[in-house]
Amino acid sequence: MTALEPTIPAEPDVPVTSLLHDDGFVALADDLQHRGGLRGRAARLVARARVGAARTALASRVVPALADLPHVPVTVPDTEGGRRLAAKYAGRNQGVPRDLAVSVLRLPEKPEDYLRGRSKQALRTNSRRAREQGVTCRAVDPVESVARLAKVVPERWWDDIVPGARADLEAGLCTGWIAEAADGATEVLALTSGAGPLARLDLMLTAPDRDGDSRYLLSAHVVTELAAAGTRLLAVDGALTLAPGLRHFQHLLGFGQATLDVQVA
Repeated sequence: MTALEPTIPAEPDVPVTSLLHDDGFVALADDLQHRGGLRGRAARLVARARVGAARTALASRVVPALADLPHVPVTVPDTEGGRRLAAKYAGRNQGVPRDLAVSVLRLPEKPEDYLRGRSKQALRTNSRRAREQGVTCRAVDPVESVARLAKVVPERWWDDIVPGARADLEAGLCTGWIAEAADGATEVLALTSGAGPLARLDLMLTAPDRDGDSRYLLSAHVVTELAAAGTRLLAVDGALTLAPGLRHFQHLLGFGQATLDVQVA
């Protein structure tokens, strides 16, 4: 957990509210991305200030959208996978604490419940369009995951993604998932990792020149499969570094933002 103290503890089964269409949160995210992250006085503030406990004037100007972030604690087992997950939310990314404003999705005990409700209308519609085009989804073994990954990762991202993902897949720390076109081509590839009640979406990439509806279908498939396996919380990365298109995508999937406190026990 960061030094930035939340004021609202999240109840275990209560959905975490999305801030991805909140004007203050979006403005803060845009500003941080324009600046290239937290720097100087802003970085020191987030490192030291307990915004929820002491609403200083400086705190309210720098991080107004973060003052009431819920605190979501989750305990993972003391295994290689559990320690890996905890490490993903330690430290900083461009000056922003990795556990701050993390996009999280509570998974239902009944997998079919995920797609219910008015808020999931766009998800259901886009998924149906992908199915009508012959797209199917499935988990893939590490060898196939690596082979397909090599075909969808842009060259400019190769060194940042492929070696680490290959190592995690070969070590059994990640699971690969694909949305596959009727001709067998990869539409979308995703990687998840998990330990105990927590799973993490490590990667989701749409293949070049492929339709965007397939990522909705694959997202729904992964979420319902994880829920069926007993996962109760799916996390991604901090939402303050998301591009606008990804913010909207995560909002439609139902992700909310919280301070994620991952403990190993």
